[in-house]
Amino acid sequence: MWIDLFTIAPLIVILFNIAVIVFVIWYLLRFLKLQQERNAILKSISEKLDSLKK
Repeated sequence: MWIDLFTIAPLIVILFNIAVIVFVIWYLLRFLKLQQERNAILKSISEKLDSLKK
């Protein structure tokens, strides 16, 4: 019983660390995509406001 627990515990820790890294990468990619969309929307609004001034 104890031998099984000691052999499985490092695998669980490694899998947990990999899961955290994958989640952080996914979050950063999603954040960057949302920022790009936000910038595109703001750019179109800015262009529309510039065309109204002329």
